[in-house]
Amino acid sequence: MHHVRRLSELAYPGQPQPAWAADMARRRRKTLVVCRSCHDTIHTGKPIPQLTS
Repeated sequence: MHHVRRLSELAYPGQPQPAWAADMARRRRKTLVVCRSCHDTIHTGKPIPQLTS
């Protein structure tokens, strides 16, 4: 699971949001269930291929 402290952490002005951040903001959820490799990819700052809903 990927978790953020506040939903406001997902929005950085002037920077495009990654797909996972946009999905969390759209759902208004602080927690996103992802596999281990996607979780590691999020924390390294690399783009993840595709999110499944």
